[in-house]
Amino acid sequence: MENNKYIITVDLDLPPLQSGAEPYFAYPKFPAGHNFKEELITSYRRLRALLKWARHAEVMILDSVSGRFHPDLIACIFMHNLKKRPLIVLTGDMWNRGDTLKYFIQKTLIHLADPQIQRYVVHSLGEEKIFAQLWGIPKYKVRTCIYNYTLTDKEVRSISIKTSGYIFAGGDPARNYNQLLNCARLLPLRQFIIATHTLNGRKDIPSNVKIIQASHADFIRLMGESDMVVTPLASGRTRAAGQQTYLNAMRLGKIGIVNGKDVLGVTDYIHDHINGIITDDTPKGLSEAIEWVYDPCNLDAVKKIRENAQKSMKKFSYERYIRTMASIIEELVTNVGSKEIA
Repeated sequence: MENNKYIITVDLDLPPLQSGAEPYFAYPKFPAGHNFKEELITSYRRLRALLKWARHAEVMILDSVSGRFHPDLIACIFMHNLKKRPLIVLTGDMWNRGDTLKYFIQKTLIHLADPQIQRYVVHSLGEEKIFAQLWGIPKYKVRTCIYNYTLTDKEVRSISIKTSGYIFAGGDPARNYNQLLNCARLLPLRQFIIATHTLNGRKDIPSNVKIIQASHADFIRLMGESDMVVTPLASGRTRAAGQQTYLNAMRLGKIGIVNGKDVLGVTDYIHDHINGIITDDTPKGLSEAIEWVYDPCNLDAVKKIRENAQKSMKKFSYERYIRTMASIIEELVTNVGSKEIA
């Protein structure tokens, strides 16, 4: 690896550094495995490649969720043997604290990797507040880079934005669909479509709820044609989740309903009844929010929220996300000679 390049294993279109170092995008070289054995082999190859590149790289932007075996994190542990170590920025969807045994293993691995990591970049201010104490790392290493919507202008133009008489919800990670199903039972005359794999095989689905598996294109189409988009998040987790779903809904001018109690990140993106609706995670709270949107008396307020949702997208663009990430990297490189980094 040439010394005038810096390595990126996350799917980010980062620019050249002010020092002149050009980005070297390594992530396409590591396709995900389809089963345990394939993923183990892929992770091992990724680990070897990262350690090879680390001998020559000045800066590496690594992926915190690079597979179940976390080869990027493990690579940091082995880098302590290098005579000259690269500056490491670890980013992505950070780790949710597991049960007692899993948390002990997680914390041990992070403790071993931490001396080689100069920056951890999280996606919410709430995570930034708890991250250092949760994982036992220095607070000065943690930075926040607010996430972005992912719909392109071409995708938005390709779908019909309308209301078709149903409430849409979708996605798999960190969801609490039980509360949404109970909400649907309270609203038997409302129709729900939920695009997820997590409810496969359930026999207790209410008759007014349709469970589907949707392609990316169908997911966006269903979102665009819905009356509103509900993102029911699991509470008590130690990382933010669901931003892509509710930000994309807001990008389409949809009312996004998200539960915010004991859920990280929601208030970084949504201001209640300004550009979306924040509710609790109870069936009653969700049903009241849905009925508020449908109430003809709130027509003007709903229209204003939809307008504000689209206007707020300037703060959540991919370009803004990349600029923030780049500034975090540049700040690290600029301060490389300080005691903090040494």
